[in-house]
Amino acid sequence: MPINYALFENNITADPDDYAAIVQISGSADGDDLVQDIVDQGTTVNKPDILAVTAALEPACQRRVEQGQRVNYFGMMDFFPRIKGVFTGPTDSFDPARHGIDIGANPGSELREAVRVGATVEKVEAVKPSPNPIEYRDIGSDTTNDTVMVGNIGQLSGSRLKFDPAEADEGLYFVADAGGDTKVVTIQKNKPAQLVFLVPTLAAGTYHLEVRARMGSGTSARELRIGRLDAALTVLPS
Repeated sequence: MPINYALFENNITADPDDYAAIVQISGSADGDDLVQDIVDQGTTVNKPDILAVTAALEPACQRRVEQGQRVNYFGMMDFFPRIKGVFTGPTDSFDPARHGIDIGANPGSELREAVRVGATVEKVEAVKPSPNPIEYRDIGSDTTNDTVMVGNIGQLSGSRLKFDPAEADEGLYFVADAGGDTKVVTIQKNKPAQLVFLVPTLAAGTYHLEVRARMGSGTSARELRIGRLDAALTVLPS
């Protein structure tokens, strides 16, 4: 399976024609997944034994780092201790109120070289971030992704929902399946993860909620992007 990448405008350079490749992560794997991969490859060691060894490796690595050592984790990763915080001069000492102990990590040279040689890549279409509405809760009817009661409080949850109320074309809209849209005027909470608002006057029918907000940075112009809640919402006759 190749490593997917998409091209985005490079905001570090001044040339507007410069683009950078951003890897599009295809999934995630934890320790149990890695152990299963080992088992699937036909090892003579059973899964419980592998899990027991890997579980013992974590505290062993921890002890070494706590002793101030740099740990090379089988060529895959280097772990090392570090201290965070600002010291006021050469005579200053570690103060838990101002400083902290942390751990750093770098990929091992063996793993880096193996990936460089063995991995393949594939270009995919760049997907620009946009508002992502996930769930509408109607306080008046105490329902989720279902009914809308006019004049009551609504809550829309998701990500990248915040918009600029000073921009006339940004905001939260009820879009009727029959045609036309109604902008929400009274917003009590305008945050990236949640919008809380007063449901405006709407005719009975089926609607979708849309969040419209400008996004983008760097030399590229901020553009209006739209995120729509998948669920169809029903406004009942008053």
